[in-house]
This record gives sequence, structure tokens and C-alpha cells, in this order.
Amino acid sequence: MTAVGDVIGGKFEILSQVGHGGMSRVWLVRDRHLNKLWAAKEIGLAGREPDYEVVVQSLITEANLIKRLDHPMLPRVVDIIEEGRTIFVVMDYIEGTSLKQAMREAGRPMDEADVIEWGIQLCDVLEYLHSRKPPVIYRDMKPDNIMLREDGTVRLIDFGIAREYKEGKSSDTKVLGTRGYAAPEQFSHEAQTDARTDVYALGVTLYVLVTGRAASKETYWQPIRQINPALSEGLEHIIAKATQANPADRYQTASDMRYDLENYEKLTESYRSVLKKKLNRFNALWIGAAGLAVAGAACLGSSFHLKSMTYDAYLASARAASVEAAEADGVSAAEGYYTDAIGVDPSRTETYSELVDRVYKADQDFSIAESSRLQELVNAHRADIEEDDGYAKLCYDIGTLTYVYYEQAEGDESRDYAMSAGIQAAQWFQKAMESYDARKSANKGCALTSAERSTAQAYAIIGEFYQKLSQATLEGTEGSVYEGYWESLSDALEGLSDNDSVMVRLRLCSLINQAVSSPTYLSGFKRTGVTRDQAEELVGKAAQMAESLSADADSSTKAREMCDSVISDSARQVAESNIATVFGSAGANAAQKSAAALGGAQSEEAAQ
Repeated sequence: MTAVGDVIGGKFEILSQVGHGGMSRVWLVRDRHLNKLWAAKEIGLAGREPDYEVVVQSLITEANLIKRLDHPMLPRVVDIIEEGRTIFVVMDYIEGTSLKQAMREAGRPMDEADVIEWGIQLCDVLEYLHSRKPPVIYRDMKPDNIMLREDGTVRLIDFGIAREYKEGKSSDTKVLGTRGYAAPEQFSHEAQTDARTDVYALGVTLYVLVTGRAASKETYWQPIRQINPALSEGLEHIIAKATQANPADRYQTASDMRYDLENYEKLTESYRSVLKKKLNRFNALWIGAAGLAVAGAACLGSSFHLKSMTYDAYLASARAASVEAAEADGVSAAEGYYTDAIGVDPSRTETYSELVDRVYKADQDFSIAESSRLQELVNAHRADIEEDDGYAKLCYDIGTLTYVYYEQAEGDESRDYAMSAGIQAAQWFQKAMESYDARKSANKGCALTSAERSTAQAYAIIGEFYQKLSQATLEGTEGSVYEGYWESLSDALEGLSDNDSVMVRLRLCSLINQAVSSPTYLSGFKRTGVTRDQAEELVGKAAQMAESLSADADSSTKAREMCDSVISDSARQVAESNIATVFGSAGANAAQKSAAALGGAQSEEAAQ
């Protein structure tokens, strides 16, 4: 039996039990090497003697899948340990209170406004999971598995890694759901779980939180306003739709559900009636246009003309509208109009580029929410634009936007700013390269230049380095991660030109200085063969470039900060001191070389 004081994996000391489930327990553990707290989920497999290897492999496969996830609302899995007949999955320890415990302590249902905000956050993380390849279906959404932090945000803390093994079906496993929260298809041998399965459980979770009722067949079908008339009609509609027994009758995606949660105040009978009338008038207009098309080609052109006029009207409104974000949802009027224009004609990559340049770069702070909305917009219309010669350039521009301006998640102290930005930007640079290569191999034109393609490759490798380093550092296996990263930094610096923005150039200079100023990074580079001369040369080139951009940097606070992080006296001293620490002082090196030379000469003389 595992107990407090035990050490698992040779380094994780068990401090206390913080949770338990049907076939698992969760422990608070301390890494005795790093003195850092983690959560360790213990999954006992006793009694499965004939099929032990099958079950173990299933658990490890799913845990490894989760290890590849990267979202601020999800815990990172950092280690998987097998000891005897027990599996331990070590992951981030999320401080806070589960929503179940928060409701119990409050002694009442949770406030509707809070529940809706949590629902929006949970839809966001479900959308991320469902968009993985292959999709990740969470399958165990409930208040127990949602942690409320002090800042009001929520985190998912349990991925239901424990699976129920079915006797006689060695090739099949079935995820354990929680009765009351689990969708009907989770307990059907024929049905397949998908994104709509998680939508169902989220709907039940919102029901429980806002009514205080337990999740059971007997209660959660009762409309929430019959329980509390003060609750909104919109939320009642959302929960009712999400918890339909037939998956086809639910929200088909978490994104659809999130949209309604963000607009729940509009989901009233009177509003839907007005919307229906508008839709009918709009349909009548297009039916009329289609009727004219039958009369002749000239009339058919009028429908295209109407579409073009609508697109032009939205685009003109976007250019005239404010780029300052609205207080309610963080979406500016300009962003809304650009999104509408793209909805009318999603094939024009220049509209996306204008949205990037005019809206997202405006405040020099590309927020996590903005990044999510832009990625969703591009993904939704990828089929319309990925064959366009401007698609690779669009991906490149979004990559540089993310690389320079990406906002770090609040409370994410495990990563520095450059690491967060690099990881998020890498996917866009990778798409830019893939599009460029595909078009060139097909002898098609591409708006992305070969020089930009090389830069994209360097930045993609940098982002990949951060991704691997973030994981490897936690696992204590970072030795081989540094291979190739130094060359990528050098290649990226060499590839910069006057065509690259001041911010992009300063970001790379700052990144190089940071790499040289970090004892961990520089020691890693040294182990892969980087010499003192190479370190001094590269950081010198970065400082020289930053110095040349110093005057331009004064126009932006963020640019000024990045410039100072390279050329300030303190920055230079830190870099020089770290080089001396890792490689030894210049004087000591010279003395060692002289001694070696002298020793060689004496040996030669003796030999003679």
C-alpha cells in the first residue's frame, strides 16, 4: 500500500493524499531534486493478472497522449512511473478548490454569471482537445474535476486515465464515466463517443452548479427556471440543448456552445422571433436573386454583385471602426467587422492579413483570447484559403505576430515570455513552410519568399526547442535537446533583413542574449560543442544589431524594453559573467592554452 513518506520513481516523496476515485488516488508529492510540488495519480491494477500488460500499455498510451497537450487550462503530465502493479502519473499540482467543494462551502448554488464564465473557459479547453489529431475526448467533465483558482479561472485536473478493462475483449477498453454526468453513449456498446459527449457532460455540470441539484436522471431534465425563476432564459436554453439524449440534437461542437454562452442574454424567445423574421427576409432576398438567375446570366450576376457589396460594406466598416477592444467580450468593433467580411467571402487572404496588421498588432499585446479567436477563424476557413498563394505568407505573418507579441498566461511561472511565444508561434511557421514547399513542388506561385521560408524554419526549430526543453527539463533528460538549437539561433540572426520589422529583429536579439545569459541554456550548448568564442561572437552580433535599432526602439515601450534587455550595462554584464562561469575566465583559458603549449614543447624536447 502506498503511504505518506514513500518515495516513488526514486525522487517523488509523498506528502499527503489530496483526492481519490473509483480505482485511483491522488497524492501531493515533492520532487526531492528540484524541491517542487506535483500531483501524482496512483492507479492500482491488482486483480488483472492475465491481462496486466494490456492494461498497462493502455494507461501509458493515454498518459503519453496527454503529455503532448499544451493548454493553460490543462495540467502537464511530467512523468509516468510503473512500480510493481501500480502506475503513477505525475502532473502539475493545481492549487485551488474544486467547484464541488466551492459549492459545498458556499452552501448554495453558484452565481449564474460565474457559471457562465466558467462554461466559456471550459468550452475553450474542450475545443482545444477536440481539435487535436486524433481528437482527445475528455469524457469525465464534472465539478469534482474542475479546480477554481484564486483569480477566478478554472483548470481541469483529472483526465480519467484509469480505464475499465472488459474481460474477453483484450483489444478494447471503455472509459469510466460518472453516472449522471456521462452521456448515454458512454455506456452503450455500439455508440462512439465524440465531441458531443463532452458537450453533454458540460451541460450537466453547468446545471448542477447553477441549481445546486445533484446530477441524476430524476432531476436534471427539469428546466432550471422551474427551480430558480431568477435564472436566465438563455442559460436554460443552452443547458437544455447541451443535454439532449440524442447527440444529433445537441451542440455539435464546443465552439457552438461557447458562442451561445457568450451571447446568452440574446437567447430569449422574443429575440429568436426577431432573428427568425430577419432570416426569413434575408432568405427571401437570396431566393429572389436565385429566381432572377433563372431568367438570365445578367440577373445571376446581380447576386454576386450583392455578395460583393455586402463584403465591401463590412470591410469599409472594419477600416472605419475602433480597434480598441470592447469591455464585455474583448472583441473590438473592427475585429467584429473583419470577421463578418471573412464570413461573406472567406477566400481572400488579404482580409485576414489586414485583420492581423490593423487589429491584433495595434496594442502590441497579442492576448491568449485573440490568439484563440484568430486560430479558430483561420481553421474554420482553411479549405477556402490554403490553396491561395497568400496562405503561406499569412501563416508566416501570424507566426511573427505571435512570436513578438504573444501574451503569457497569467500565473504560468514555469515558462518565460520567449518560451510561451516561441511554442505558440512554431505551429504557424510550420504551416508556412509546408504551404511554401507544397506550392513550389507543384510549380505554383507563392507570396512567401525563399528567405522568409528559411526564417520560418529557424523560428519553427526554436519553438520546437522550447517545447522539448519545457518537457525534458521537468523529466531531467534535457541533455540532447540542445542539438541544433544554437545553429537555428545563428541562422535566424543571419537571415534577418531590413524587411523584417524592428520588433522581430529585437525579439531575436533578446532571445540570443537570454540564451547566453542563462546558465542552464549555455551549459547545454557547451555540452553540444558550442565554444566560448562562438558564444561571444553570437551575443556580440545580437548586441550590435540591437544597438543599431536603438533609435527606432524608442517609438515603442515594448521595443525599448527588448532593446535594453540586450544593450544595457546590466544585460551585458550578466552575459559576460555567465560566459565566464560556464567556460571559465578568458585569462584562465589563455593560461591553460599556454601551459598546454609549453607542456607540449617540453615533451618534444625531452623526446629529442
